[in-house]
Amino acid sequence: MKIIFDTDMLTDCDDVAALGILHKLADAGEAEILATMVTSSYPMSGPVVDAINTYYNRPEVPIGVPKKDYGVYRDNSSFLDSVAAEFPHRLKSNTEAYDAVALYRKILSGQEDSSVVVLTVGYMSNLAPLLKSTPDRYSALNGTELIRKKVKVWICMGGNFPVDDASDNVNFTRDPESAVYAITHWPGKIVFAGREIGHTIFVGDRLKDTPIDNPVRRAYQLHRERAKVEHWNHHTADPTAVLLAVRGILNYWNLSECGYIDIKNNCSFVWKDHSEGNQRYIKQKMDRGRLGRILEDLMVIPPDKH
Repeated sequence: MKIIFDTDMLTDCDDVAALGILHKLADAGEAEILATMVTSSYPMSGPVVDAINTYYNRPEVPIGVPKKDYGVYRDNSSFLDSVAAEFPHRLKSNTEAYDAVALYRKILSGQEDSSVVVLTVGYMSNLAPLLKSTPDRYSALNGTELIRKKVKVWICMGGNFPVDDASDNVNFTRDPESAVYAITHWPGKIVFAGREIGHTIFVGDRLKDTPIDNPVRRAYQLHRERAKVEHWNHHTADPTAVLLAVRGILNYWNLSECGYIDIKNNCSFVWKDHSEGNQRYIKQKMDRGRLGRILEDLMVIPPDKH
């Protein structure tokens, strides 16, 4: 699977684990990481992504960040500044990274038709302006046309299914305008990994046994220390979406019927079954403990030497 990974990399350590798992699936030959996008405008979000890419021996993977006054800014991360300061990487701040929309357009234009999986484990802050983008030096197609031609599926971590009152769905509500626009204007298939899946599977404590030069380990340590708990087990919303994007449903989940999110401007929604809908969401199938072990096994495998 050719993956563009799009993360907020901001407040929650499961984004770090998700990117680490994606690298391990790439080591296994199951995925190719085309780019790592960031929807956070916090200066150290991009450098932390760079540190993880570097740890997994892929420092060349391009990083795109929000430019031109879009993206989400929060300064309450437990781990971003420390991980950026303590681990090797080249990117000094978000200002040195590519513009995410331009990078999306460059990469998509160079891929075969219907070959790219867009995987978001954060906000839709990059996808909305990508959809609205106009022809440029990379492609004569506008954003919607480019997505329709090149993207196989968008895997979106977010939402509570089948009904969401928008009380805790931060991947939508922290940039609601972008979320509503992207979901309602996306020209292809969307599969949602809802919060009810990953937020019922907690793993991560085995990261304590990994080397101290592991930035995923350090992010979990700092995140869990702030929470004042001795264990490092944390929800797996984003790692779940990575597994879905790369391996598909297998025997892990079932798919809903075709339909769509009937979403309001505040990001509350009701799922509507519809035979011609191009959206679906996953439903739990495999025992949660077993699925958690699969995810945690991937989290603790050391990097391959390339």
